[in-house]
Amino acid sequence: MFHLIKDDFDENSEDILNSINKMLAKNKEKEEEKEEKNEE
Repeated sequence: MFHLIKDDFDENSEDILNSINKMLAKNKEKEEEKEEKNEE
């Protein structure tokens, strides 16, 4: 049972990491936009 779960995660882990990286990139862009507005 554990091996099945582990295998499923291994298959999906790349998709999960990509999703997390996209979310972090979007958040970083938003923070940079806020900083630019604050500087003006």
